Amino acid sequence: MGVNSRFNKKLEGDQSLLHKGYSSGSSTPSPQQHVVVVMDGLIEFTTEPLKWALQNIITPGCVITLLGVMPWLNIPLSVKTWHDVWPMEFENLQDNNVEWKSDPKHLKLQAIIDLCKSYAAVPHKEVVMGYPCQLLVVEKITNLHATWVVFDRHMKKNREFYVERLRCNMVMMKEKGEADIIKTSHSYDGQ
Repeated sequence: MGVNSRFNKKLEGDQSLLHKGYSSGSSTPSPQQHVVVVMDGLIEFTTEPLKWALQNIITPGCVITLLGVMPWLNIPLSVKTWHDVWPMEFENLQDNNVEWKSDPKHLKLQAIIDLCKSYAAVPHKEVVMGYPCQLLVVEKITNLHATWVVFDRHMKKNREFYVERLRCNMVMMKEKGEADIIKTSHSYDGQ
């Protein structure tokens, strides 16, 4: 068997894992997957990594956590982040306040919930703030017992750091909605 055919077989195996819902080192479907989508909390929120995870990894009943990452912020800089979804809780959407219904933050958060609901996924949202951000992310992902982690493209500068420290399946988003599987936690027999 040639090198190219082995590579293609490995790639097909990676893709089939995405759709079957296999988890860390397991050869049987996971009863409860936990997918963590890591995003830069200082950049305007985008649903691109969430949509990719929902379309390619999520199985019904899976928990998906949106993790916003940011350093400690001084007050003027933190005001910028309060204009996005990170400071809001999903529970805030239950308020029937008319002002909330037209607020862009509210609409983004509602779109996240609706998107997750359409894939039968259970959404959560958390923020880690501090320094060094990379270590906080690793600690949070480990504590959440993530089976898959999807990093937005703004996290690519720390790619090797995460590969060395995390023991779960990882995907790094690229430009134009494409994704790169950077680590799967199962082994191949080389055939």
